[in-house]
Amino acid sequence: MPAFHMNLKRSTANPCTQSPEDAELTKLRIANEALQADNDDLQSLVEIVTEHSTILENALEDQNREMADYIEQVKTITAAAITVQNDTFHPNSLTTTASRSDELGNLAQVFSETVQSVKRQEQKLVEANAHLSALLEAYSRFIPPEYLTFLQRDSILDIQLGDHVSKEMAIMFSDIRSFTTLSEQMTPQENFDFVNAYLRRVSPEIRKHNGFIVKYLGDGMMAVFPDGVDDALQAGIAKVRQIRTYNQHRQTEGHPPLEVGIGLHAGHMMVGMVGESNRMQADAVSDNVNLTARLEGLTKYYGVSFLISEDVILKLNHPEKYSVRLLDRIIVKGRQEPITIYEVLDVEVETVRRLKLETLPMYQQGRHFYHDGDWSKAEACFEAVLQINPNDKTVQLYLERIQQLTQQAMLQPWNGVWAFTQK
Repeated sequence: MPAFHMNLKRSTANPCTQSPEDAELTKLRIANEALQADNDDLQSLVEIVTEHSTILENALEDQNREMADYIEQVKTITAAAITVQNDTFHPNSLTTTASRSDELGNLAQVFSETVQSVKRQEQKLVEANAHLSALLEAYSRFIPPEYLTFLQRDSILDIQLGDHVSKEMAIMFSDIRSFTTLSEQMTPQENFDFVNAYLRRVSPEIRKHNGFIVKYLGDGMMAVFPDGVDDALQAGIAKVRQIRTYNQHRQTEGHPPLEVGIGLHAGHMMVGMVGESNRMQADAVSDNVNLTARLEGLTKYYGVSFLISEDVILKLNHPEKYSVRLLDRIIVKGRQEPITIYEVLDVEVETVRRLKLETLPMYQQGRHFYHDGDWSKAEACFEAVLQINPNDKTVQLYLERIQQLTQQAMLQPWNGVWAFTQK
């Protein structure tokens, strides 16, 4: 090797004197040096490429991880949107996504806040609707749904002063007999409880038979039946039967039984809202309304529970279904035209009903003589009725009238009509 280097040096130093071998060696050396330099450059380039490739690969892996995480967060928001549709959204489900500082984080935060805001509004709306429903239910106790239907109104909010319906209807008044005497034996609280207990038992019978209560009158009520007198007559019978059941309960507690008077008439009337803008109530307005109130008051006079006008009889679809007895032909105070009134025997206890039906032919014969002014024959018929049914108060009234009529001079020809001078 030293000799080679020596010769090489000599060759380099004296190019003109180099031998062909030395020249070839020189070329080889130069080529080797160039190759070595290229190899070094290549190695450097490989190192650079390797370094950059590693950096790029790491960056790509980081980007892929970020992208995968981004995609997962997007899926989280999508899943949250589905839970909103299913009404199972939980506010904490987007906490991680909302903590991001990018647009996706802003989206998650806005989405979560919006959903929670909507949920709060929905809850307020639910509570408001529940409150409104409770109010409507409470108002329906003052203006029942059937009354709204009758006035053709969808809601109590639509009710206006002066709303009314004018048509032919059946109207009923009812009252507890001798309520003043009963109330004197009770405290104010007991009076209040008693009236409510009574009304709670009989009022449903009005609704069951397609009627509605226009208003309560202390221990009584006024009800109308827009669809016909059959509903009203059946409701009255059902009411008396309810009272009879209630009396059994009262007697077990040592209370006296109740007696009720019901008056029923049919005719044209107006039913609607009366009062003023700040205070309205339901009412019925007509001369027929006043007449019905008079009929209810006459139940006590004739000693019957259920009194109806001839207009009711004439408008019944099936009058043969009911047992009635003609009571009288009268003119009530405040009217000029006479009306014929009947008692409904279907409300009587079976023993009383049977006795009145048994004596009906004699009673009708006595009524015939009474109408004709044949007092002696009428008196004989009525006396015969009392022999069988001594508690028939109507017959007792006729005997009292005959005594009165026979002792007074007739100013006008007798027509069989009794005129009342008091309500």
